[in-house]
Amino acid sequence: MAVFRPTGESTSQSAPIGGLNTRDAVDLMPQTDAIRLDNFFPGSTDVSLRNGFTNHVTGLPSTVQSLMSYRSPSANKLFAASNNAIYDVTSSGSVGSAVVTSLSNVQFQHVNFTTSGGSFLFIVNGADAPRHYNGSAWATPSLSGVTGSTINNVTVFKERLFFIFNDSLSFGYLPINSVAGTVSTFALGSVFNFGGKLIAAGTLTRDGGSGSDDYIAFITSEGEVAVYQGTDPSSATAWSLVGVFKIARPIGKRCIVNVGPELIVITESGFVPLTKMYAEDETNYAKAISDKISGSILTAVTNFKSTFGWEALIYPKGQFGLFNVPNDVSGSFVQFVVNLNTGAWGRFTGQDAYCWGLLEGDLYFGGNTKVYKADNGLSDAGVQIQGNAKTAFVYYGGRGTSKRFTAIRPIVSSDADLPVSIGFDVDFNDGTSTYTPSSATTDGASWDTATWDVSEWAGTIASQLVWRSVADIGWNAAIRIQTSTQAQSIKWHSVDIYYEKGVGL
Repeated sequence: MAVFRPTGESTSQSAPIGGLNTRDAVDLMPQTDAIRLDNFFPGSTDVSLRNGFTNHVTGLPSTVQSLMSYRSPSANKLFAASNNAIYDVTSSGSVGSAVVTSLSNVQFQHVNFTTSGGSFLFIVNGADAPRHYNGSAWATPSLSGVTGSTINNVTVFKERLFFIFNDSLSFGYLPINSVAGTVSTFALGSVFNFGGKLIAAGTLTRDGGSGSDDYIAFITSEGEVAVYQGTDPSSATAWSLVGVFKIARPIGKRCIVNVGPELIVITESGFVPLTKMYAEDETNYAKAISDKISGSILTAVTNFKSTFGWEALIYPKGQFGLFNVPNDVSGSFVQFVVNLNTGAWGRFTGQDAYCWGLLEGDLYFGGNTKVYKADNGLSDAGVQIQGNAKTAFVYYGGRGTSKRFTAIRPIVSSDADLPVSIGFDVDFNDGTSTYTPSSATTDGASWDTATWDVSEWAGTIASQLVWRSVADIGWNAAIRIQTSTQAQSIKWHSVDIYYEKGVGL
């Protein structure tokens, strides 16, 4: 077998662990970033193809628009809301009979709340009376002072349930440690300058210099945020306004997610952290944690901001935050996922999820007539996972010199034969050439018998270490990797490049 010997200069760079970048011009993008990163997750040292999903519960009557987890000291359950009813989907298999029926809609907001009377899953939808589940039965709590069917959002703060009402700038709250009783109201209309209505409320923690303080933030449809602290809204000495500030307008009722002490809001300008927006203004887009993928978010907001399905969830087991975003108006969705350790972004496709939830730390999503278990298996319920990535364009050898690229060697590993196609683009082109890898591999060496920095270590995960000849001339270059698999895991570690310098400017 002939041995390929590259000529010229060589360099090596990591896989795009910097993640997806749709903010920067391609001419200025850091070389660790990616122009595309579909179904690849940027880790700390490599980029890996996401896991698949499996059928969890089948036979639901329609699209699943809410997944709600019940958590108590002794039990964990998962409920799905579909076609004006609620179903217990804790166990896998075919769906059973509905546990709640005759609902007006199934787009619920929910919280878990424990009192001296037990642990409750409390749910509201803005059209029906609130319901709660206590671990054995569903019930309709007795609420007075307001019309229960007007409550469309709920949160917990300082041992109380706080409510958001339909088309209102007032919020409601129950007595401490209560899931029923008289709902008191508190008007916020005079606090806000831009009108609109309350959309959501959430909690956050800030360090004011003398220790951490807990706050509740009320968010309007116009993007105004009123932050309060205290324990009792009925007492002037135990409840006070901390401040009011402006962000971009929120998207949907499921627009907030807590990340530790921070409260992230899904808005028309991206995913913004409230503690960092405090004392700023809505034009400071760089404060958004989604700043690096702002181009993608702007496109989605422009086309689909009124479409149901915007939602965020933190998945500790997978070490990522997930933001569900509609991709059309008829049930197609993508997920922008952020590495919680590095802040790098990727995009997941092929998971058409109307909603997401966790059960005992595992990730689930609601689709059309099914609940799926995500991050599970090597295929999408028997369908191949499509991975597509493209690095930034890199000026190997400097900007002022053209190059003749002669060989590339992506370092990719897998637990089976690698079905990976390699592409190579120069000078900001896309899809100019594609190379399908051969079956050739480089054998690894046994531990303690090989020389460091020369031999590769063998193991259960085999690496492709094959040089591929290219013949392209340009100032810069980008590497593309594409795969379609339903039977293996794939990791992209780095890429080696050989090139010959031309005449400089």
